[in-house]
Amino acid sequence: MSVVSADPPLRLLPFERYMPGAFVGVFGALRSGKTLMACRLAVCLARSLGLDLVSNIPVAGARRVATLDDLAALRGAVLVWDEVQVSLDSREWASEAARCLTRDMILWGKRGVVCVYTSPSFATVDVRLRRLTQYVYVTAGRFRRSGVDYAVYRWHEHPYADDALVERYRFALRLDAWYGVYDTLYGASPGDTLAILPAPSSAPAPAIARRRG
Repeated sequence: MSVVSADPPLRLLPFERYMPGAFVGVFGALRSGKTLMACRLAVCLARSLGLDLVSNIPVAGARRVATLDDLAALRGAVLVWDEVQVSLDSREWASEAARCLTRDMILWGKRGVVCVYTSPSFATVDVRLRRLTQYVYVTAGRFRRSGVDYAVYRWHEHPYADDALVERYRFALRLDAWYGVYDTLYGASPGDTLAILPAPSSAPAPAIARRRG
């Protein structure tokens, strides 16, 4: 395993040469830096590949996605899908629209989409998405040096879609360089949601039958 540095910002590391069709997972405990890493990677990839930036959370320069229709319409984009389990564990994902979308994900390469998602653990990600995931980051602690805070990450390959991760690198990311790129408090206010669900039906409600007599 090699130790490398993630500085400066907006620079991809040598192993971060992801192309459309890549599924990249970032895993770790709450407040461990997984969303920061996902946003940093997505911002860098969008700029490097000349793609749009989209996200289910507020990210600087990103367009928001909130429904399955938004995901199905993606073309030429880097997607930040924060806390993916909130969506995939929802009952609404048993719908036919959701099943069509997960089948559609294998076409995201042809549609120019890179998916960067976060979740607490790789093992608990829905199997449909886990099988598509080729690259994995795992948070591995923090340290302070000369008054500056860093988060440590382990980078793995998932070459055979068999849940066996192969660790390749460890590196540190300077945290203050990426503060402000996304809303760290999103989800704290009523109405904030991470779930990407079917759009509300626009069909009129059925008339209530009234009893005669």
